[in-house]
Amino acid sequence: MYILHHALKNLIRNKGRNILIGLVLTAIIAASVVGLVINNTASAVIDDYRTRFSSQVRIIPDFGFFRARYGGMGIGYHARAVIPSEQALAFAESQYLSGYVMTALKNLGSDYIYPIGDRDLFPSERISGFGMEGDAPVRATFRVMGNMWDEFETGERTMREGRMPQAVGEAVISHELAELNGLSVGDEIEMLHAAFIPEIGAMYIRNVSITYTISGIFLDFTDIEAGFFGAPVPMFHRRNEILTTLGTITQSLGDGAVAIMLVTPTYYLRDPAYLPYFEAEIRTKGLADTFHVSADIDSFRAIVEPVEGLRSVFVTFVVIVLVLGTVILVLLSWIAIRERKYEIGVLRAMGMKKGKVVRGFLYEMGVLTIICLTLGLVAGAAVSQPVADNLLQQQVAIAGRAVPVGQYTADLPLGFIAPVEPLSEISLHLGAVTMVQIAAIALLLAFIASAMGIVNITRYEPIKILVERDR
Repeated sequence: MYILHHALKNLIRNKGRNILIGLVLTAIIAASVVGLVINNTASAVIDDYRTRFSSQVRIIPDFGFFRARYGGMGIGYHARAVIPSEQALAFAESQYLSGYVMTALKNLGSDYIYPIGDRDLFPSERISGFGMEGDAPVRATFRVMGNMWDEFETGERTMREGRMPQAVGEAVISHELAELNGLSVGDEIEMLHAAFIPEIGAMYIRNVSITYTISGIFLDFTDIEAGFFGAPVPMFHRRNEILTTLGTITQSLGDGAVAIMLVTPTYYLRDPAYLPYFEAEIRTKGLADTFHVSADIDSFRAIVEPVEGLRSVFVTFVVIVLVLGTVILVLLSWIAIRERKYEIGVLRAMGMKKGKVVRGFLYEMGVLTIICLTLGLVAGAAVSQPVADNLLQQQVAIAGRAVPVGQYTADLPLGFIAPVEPLSEISLHLGAVTMVQIAAIALLLAFIASAMGIVNITRYEPIKILVERDR
């Protein structure tokens, strides 16, 4: 107890020197906190996205083939450059998958329901000039979406009345669309869908009538997308979206009709190594050679490249800080020990054993390290997030791989919106692993700072220390 009390007194007695050592130690710890927090978080983010994208399978059509075969971006192109829903569901029944998510989208018109965004648009307007036989396709003014409930989970949409669709044929619509057309829960709405009737030598179009029962009405808080390339298009108005189950949207239209819709299956492999086996299996199930199967490596790289750059910067930064900081700390400790050499000699001459003198120095450095560790953790945690955000933005600019949100991707059918963006921010947190790492660094620095004193205590006899002091 006496040794600890004496060590605390020495900290106060030599406060100028200890403050200088403490500032250096605190700066090293704070810098290490920033670097390790960013490094550990970035590594976790990269590992998460690597698992997600290397295990996530993309099935992409050969756009060049479909454009050449079906004439640019017309209806024939859109109908054939997608995977049929029956086939997509069959692919999901694979032993190589850990799971899958499937959504569907098709565009509808109506002779009875007015869309939001253009009240004067006559619902039964037809489109001509596509060179197809049969019915003139109904103009699409609505979008029916299957299994797209993410915005209800994030709070961007919420049910106002009724319930989510459960049975086949049920759907929910927006409050604005219901109010415009005088609709309520339990009403039926009749929509028209342009479908192909494949026959030898030609493709015929038939406008198939589909009836949906309104099971609920939702409130929409999302941004309204009422245009396409600057032109007002009701089909892209968020309040004109009709939401239903996957089973409802993919139900058979009868009479051999082929629905013109976009089915988006996302498959997740149990292991990325299973990709060639999964591809071989779905080829045998009917996937044409005009579709390519691959893991989404490009998206993974586009998203995490800035994060990898950020991690690399801070790994280098931490190494430099630790090396330079340790050198400075050793120099300061060496100077401090030279000043306290006489004190060591006096204590040893008075009969204090080497072990107790060493323990006194360790107590001093231990108390100083605890104080610096606390200050360093607080300071590092406070500045790590803004520093990371600023440098991540710089890395994003350097990478230059972002595709703006909402950019039209002409190669994808039905004008599908496919933004690919790098991460613009990562949420940092000071976890238990990082705190253990920082504590280990602080203890190592404390040992290095104490090493000079321990060497002098154990190496020299007290008489020699006192004699050298008198010279």
